[in-house]
Amino acid sequence: MKLLKLLSLFLIIFSFSNCSKEDDEIFLNETEVLEKSNLYPNIKWTGTWNSTYGELRLVEKGQLIYGDYSDIGVIYGYRHYINGKEYFEGTFENYRMNKNGIIRFEMNNPNFNNSFSGEWVWNNSSYWYSWNGTKTSKKEPVLQSFYNVKGQIMDKTTLQKITTPITIEVFKNGIRRFTDVSESGLYALQLPKGNWEIRVNDYRYQSYSRNILVKENYDFNNYFTENIFLVKK
Repeated sequence: MKLLKLLSLFLIIFSFSNCSKEDDEIFLNETEVLEKSNLYPNIKWTGTWNSTYGELRLVEKGQLIYGDYSDIGVIYGYRHYINGKEYFEGTFENYRMNKNGIIRFEMNNPNFNNSFSGEWVWNNSSYWYSWNGTKTSKKEPVLQSFYNVKGQIMDKTTLQKITTPITIEVFKNGIRRFTDVSESGLYALQLPKGNWEIRVNDYRYQSYSRNILVKENYDFNNYFTENIFLVKK
């Protein structure tokens, strides 16, 4: 009996010692992703805010957050996690002054989502100013300074819609600003006015890049149509 117990103990130790480092890394990575996704599940930026610099109307789609910056310009960015805290970090464009800056907002109480404390700085400056806000409505607002960009994702050879999900990324000055994933061959973005670069980098297709000009008015409808044609590798 003692021999049997010793043999069983040896087999258990042997099995643990032969677990690969790769298995350990996979387990740790999955755990980290789960923990990160559950850090602040209750934080909601969508809504209308009374802020230091006028009314903010914000919409969030996953990690992406964007909206109107009073009647002055636009604001857009992503959720970021720094030292265990979640921040809304991004860029604002002041149309009146034709200047851009950087923002960092933190929700004061993630359980209530009714106020934030933050700061901002002009690009190429080092002096930060306070920018705080209080939520006045949690309903998703209608944005005034963002314009719809829609289209189909198509195979350039067959001219058929690609119904599998495709990630579309939007860049300005080489920095990714917006993203969307197509559904049933269709995608839809909301972008501020200006020049933007649309990119698709999918392992099944050749890289795609196209510059577009988003403007306030369109000739035939209230959105900009940009079909994306991909070529298989």
